[in-house]
Amino acid sequence: MEIDDKAALVTGGGSGIGREMCLALARRGADVAVVDRDFEGAEATADQVREAGRKAISVECDVTDPAQVRAAFKAAREAFGRLDIVCNNAGISVRTPLFEDHEREWVKTIDINLTAVIEGTQQAVLAMQEQGRGGVVINTASMGGLLPMPGSPVYAASKAGVVNFTRSLAYLAEESNIRVNAIAPSFVDTPLVRQGGEERMEEMSQMVGGILEPDFVAAGVVEIVEDDSLAGDIMRVTIRGGRDFAKRVRP
Repeated sequence: MEIDDKAALVTGGGSGIGREMCLALARRGADVAVVDRDFEGAEATADQVREAGRKAISVECDVTDPAQVRAAFKAAREAFGRLDIVCNNAGISVRTPLFEDHEREWVKTIDINLTAVIEGTQQAVLAMQEQGRGGVVINTASMGGLLPMPGSPVYAASKAGVVNFTRSLAYLAEESNIRVNAIAPSFVDTPLVRQGGEERMEEMSQMVGGILEPDFVAAGVVEIVEDDSLAGDIMRVTIRGGRDFAKRVRP
């Protein structure tokens, strides 16, 4: 798909990978709805999109609330008259030890990383089917969805869910000209990762050979949007391997 003059919606667009996704799409000519629970962050990203010469709106949204998600999609379509690209990117990582957690903190990880991705994909597909022009949905997974993570098993489970959910929707490309794919980065230098402190950053860097920059991941999103052959595919993004694809799985 050519990105120029298309309209995109990005969740978690107020910072980190999401912000870079918004800017990468804007530089290719897309208008962008920046969706984030941090409205100030979303508006800061929207300002940068406007500086790049494209239209932007910022939408405050808790992606675990279906009503707010539906409202965000409605706002994007009303603002731009169309919706062609959706990046379900919002995510968290709760590191509370699973077997010591009496407050069920891990439930938030599933709600944001997996359930909200399903909700966002549903809203995207319904909008694109109604428009009849097709579109592209990109879900943010993780290398933790392809490999075990003993230190964060629920996070790994949530991202593995995103991976298989995405693969299971490959048929939409033929049925509705809607391509659903996922991007699975290794550790990325974002505010979320930096919350763990410099020691944790160094530990992760040594584990995987370095920390990715968000714009390198965002460049992968552009590649996925522009490659019409991709449907149900998972782009891996790592320091050692660059951007490549996990083995294709077809039913």
